[in-house]
Amino acid sequence: MNIGLDIRTLGKKRTGDEVYMTELIKGYRERKSDFQFFLFTDTETWRDVPVLKDLPDNMRVFVLRPKSKLLWTMYALPKACHKYSIDLLHVMYITPLINLPGKTKLITTIHDVSWKFVPEYIKWSDKAALNTLIPLAIRKSDHVLTVSKHAKHSIQNIFGVSSTKVTAIYNGGYISSMPQVLHLGPQVTNILNHDYIVYLGSLQPRKNIPTLIRAFHAYKTRHAESPLKLVIAGGKGHNYDTRIDELIQEYQLQDEVFMPGFVSDNEKYALMRNAQAFVFVSLYEGFGIPPIEAMSFGTPCIVSDSSCLPEVTGDAGLAVSPYDVQGLSSAIELVVHNLAKAKELSEKGKERAKKFQWSTMVDETLTLYKTLLLKK
Repeated sequence: MNIGLDIRTLGKKRTGDEVYMTELIKGYRERKSDFQFFLFTDTETWRDVPVLKDLPDNMRVFVLRPKSKLLWTMYALPKACHKYSIDLLHVMYITPLINLPGKTKLITTIHDVSWKFVPEYIKWSDKAALNTLIPLAIRKSDHVLTVSKHAKHSIQNIFGVSSTKVTAIYNGGYISSMPQVLHLGPQVTNILNHDYIVYLGSLQPRKNIPTLIRAFHAYKTRHAESPLKLVIAGGKGHNYDTRIDELIQEYQLQDEVFMPGFVSDNEKYALMRNAQAFVFVSLYEGFGIPPIEAMSFGTPCIVSDSSCLPEVTGDAGLAVSPYDVQGLSSAIELVVHNLAKAKELSEKGKERAKKFQWSTMVDETLTLYKTLLLKK
């Protein structure tokens, strides 16, 4: 059987979407399978992506033209499915709507429906495209995958989809051990010499980082003597929230907030493991891999009580309203100053994180492939 994968997210530093596809390919590489995998992308830079190096015999990368996203999806991808006799095609969000071979089963992963929950933080052009193309993608797909029960229920309720057409397969995130050799840049090395709490992820408005900055400022106002720093790690990429810079300036926190930019995996793990708390108070998430990674190291987690995040952390994290500055500030204070509470969260977190294994996600996804391919 020939399986087609849209791998255009690889090498784009798109955090969750890219991690998801990377882990799928890692898992497919490790398992013996009768499947032949056709990995479709739009650029020759795929050669720089580590997971695509030295592929096994049942995996090949194909660069399709043109690079226009819409034409690539609607024209080039269906054409490739005909050419390579693809039995099942797995894409994310936007699907080919015409010209797919009649025999090709179509799975679409929709990680989240954030534009429906926090529309004020999504560009009008992106909302227009998603409101048009996602319902069409859902109707066209033989099956829809998502990454949490909350996301599944949202897709069902918003788009009127039968529960039998949508499957929630949790992402992984658990890290069993720290790499033996860490290659750290000077910025991260300097941060590790301080006491700090950390956020790590994209810096888009829905990540709610301004509320974190306000809460940190409130904490520092009550504890002027505290050496605690705030680390905000992530690249200033698409849809960067400029209020981050404005608030740091307004509260004169230039010496209290470290922003190392996009960090490597080694640097991410070091920052998480050595933090006094990991803070992730997004307004909306489809899943939330970073809290699981942080819990793996026994780092206490503070998350928002919205969307799927309480589903991910359970009672192993502190959940606060993403709009409650004082509540978040008090949660930071509790974790930093109450050693017993921090230890409790650390121990619970290490056990909770073990429930989210990438190997389980890969196995369940392959099982779904086989189920769909057996259907006439």
